[in-house]
Amino acid sequence: MSLKRLIDVGTVSQLLKKKIINNEGVRILDCTYDHTLVAKKPDWKRFQNELYGNFEKLLSKQCASKELYLSGHIPEAPHICLDLAMFPSEYERYALYPPETFQEYVQMLGINDDEHLILYSRGKYGGMLHASKFAWLFKAYGHEKLSLIDGGYEQWVKAGFTIDRDDVKLKRGAWKAVDNFSKYNVKFEELEEQHGIRIYIEYVDDLNLLDARVRGQFEGTVPTECPPGVVGTHIPGFKNLPAAELIEDGVMKSPEKIKAWLGLQHFNPNRPTVVMCDVGIQSAMVAYAIETVFPRSPIKVYNGSIREMELRNPKRISATFENV
Repeated sequence: MSLKRLIDVGTVSQLLKKKIINNEGVRILDCTYDHTLVAKKPDWKRFQNELYGNFEKLLSKQCASKELYLSGHIPEAPHICLDLAMFPSEYERYALYPPETFQEYVQMLGINDDEHLILYSRGKYGGMLHASKFAWLFKAYGHEKLSLIDGGYEQWVKAGFTIDRDDVKLKRGAWKAVDNFSKYNVKFEELEEQHGIRIYIEYVDDLNLLDARVRGQFEGTVPTECPPGVVGTHIPGFKNLPAAELIEDGVMKSPEKIKAWLGLQHFNPNRPTVVMCDVGIQSAMVAYAIETVFPRSPIKVYNGSIREMELRNPKRISATFENV
């Protein structure tokens, strides 16, 4: 079945009525995540020793995100959790598992190869923040048949459609992951790699360097939560394109408005793009939106984002709003 990258709740309702979801190669996943957990990074050493890739044990733990899901969700949608799909590493709040490990979790959710995945979440950013992260994550593991529900769970409720409170469990799937990391993500080491006379991240005239954090963090008018020693509020050369500004009246802006928004920062779709944010979530939403309006534009997310940079090369975060 062919579905657009962004679909409305009415389309999803029809797919459910026709019993296409979970029956005809289409799955729906609830990507709900309690965003307060972002600031609560687990001890990475302890996690690696006790919980890394142990999905049965992780699923048995009390989960605030799962509780939100059980408070109400779209029918037929199992819950997929960021705290299981990714792991805390030394430098990253959410690091990518090797393909064979992520594959195990996805199979537990009942996903198979070549199925079309419809993703949604809830909360701010039109309920698409964490769904976008999962979309970019699935792309990194080789799965391209993806759609986001425009406006997320809130739009579903607003439309008056039926909600479910059961914990949806599907028969184990046979989905296979591949390593497509380098196509959709860029590592710290690559950004800091010498290319000719400059470090890669310093080629500001040849790259679209985008920071998806809110303007207050980028400009330093609200706390950035960077540790002492970080003198700036963003990395020189990066332009601010906040993910929050993609949303209008609870849904994604039109392609025309997104293109105009990108144009304000002189975005060039023919140049390679690097998108970063705080911990790699907002950046995925901006990347997904750009890819929607410029499908051939080469875009990569810096997954570690500013939290990794402040630990590994804090001097790089030297720009302030005054010296932009």
